[in-house]
Amino acid sequence: MKSAVFRFQLFKPSETFVVSQMRHFQSTQTTLFGGRLFGKAPENVDYFVPSTMGISELIRFYALSDCSMFQKMFDQKNFDLIHAHFSIDGLLILPLARSLNLPLVTTLHGFDVSRSRASFLSSGRPALMRYALFQDSLKQEGDLFICVSEFIKNKALEAGFPEKKLITHYIGIDPDDFRQSPQEHTDLRVVHIARLVEKKGTEYLIKAFQAIVKKYPEAQLIIIGDGPLKESLQSLAAPIANNVQFKGSQPHAFIREELSKASVLVLPSVTASNGDAEGLGLVLLEAAASGVPVVGTRHGGIPEAVVNDENGYLVAERDVSQLAEALDALLASDALRSRFGLAGRELVNDKFNIKKQSRLLEDIYSQSMTLKASTGKINA
Repeated sequence: MKSAVFRFQLFKPSETFVVSQMRHFQSTQTTLFGGRLFGKAPENVDYFVPSTMGISELIRFYALSDCSMFQKMFDQKNFDLIHAHFSIDGLLILPLARSLNLPLVTTLHGFDVSRSRASFLSSGRPALMRYALFQDSLKQEGDLFICVSEFIKNKALEAGFPEKKLITHYIGIDPDDFRQSPQEHTDLRVVHIARLVEKKGTEYLIKAFQAIVKKYPEAQLIIIGDGPLKESLQSLAAPIANNVQFKGSQPHAFIREELSKASVLVLPSVTASNGDAEGLGLVLLEAAASGVPVVGTRHGGIPEAVVNDENGYLVAERDVSQLAEALDALLASDALRSRFGLAGRELVNDKFNIKKQSRLLEDIYSQSMTLKASTGKINA
């Protein structure tokens, strides 16, 4: 079986899951393709981007649905299906799948189904504006939509995606890639890995940490990520600047190293003003695989990865007091952190192991091809 996996912004540092997923296939040959490289291409990965993607090509692509820049790749290889990541990209590549009569499988990740049409229209970004106007075409003509969590499946239903085309499938991670963090260490390190945008709730973590440092003056908050809110968050953290480290955007190897030294991982996500919400939060799984307890909010798909009082704590969105209490409980007890960390790794192995999940995805591919060939339609 041969699959062509599409992401217009190819190899974004925050989207390592795209490559990880295909690396764990057992019987599928995969070529990644996109419009532009947004990061360094990993070694031993087959990929294609057009030699030229200038203004004229972009206008034809967005305005006229001209996918001819990818025709050479499809002429050279006999692909069985196209898999797009994010519904925005699914719509972009739909004309190509339609012209080739190939099944189009689209993974729905989060913002692509949780944000409102109005926010897409006002974004000023051509791909998002186009999606706001023509997303119904994808809903009608796309063959199958993979939801990264039950939460996203429910949001997709609310957004008008046909229920018979929806299936929940966790992407997962490889727990063998992560070294377990010993929870008997003396350094108290609270780690937050996120793009610095409203949805990630970083401001509430900083406010909670202001209370934490009064009891644990040696504790450090490590913030890994960048984004438009960086300056305002640095200003908010100024009173406890000696206890907060802004590391900026970092490669995945750096993140794995930080998790191996972490006491707690915190993802206090909130529903943003434009409706954007967390699909699942793969960083929660990476922390759990590292034996690190997690604190998250009762928000989006987070409760599917965090079992309260088992591998971490769940708190209400924007509740600084609850967040501080959860952090205090974990920082005060090596034994509690160890117990939660062990349970988290077991949860990842059981439910989110990418080796198992990628094999299941191959089964989904096969089923979609069989149904497309026999009926021309796919029902999940």
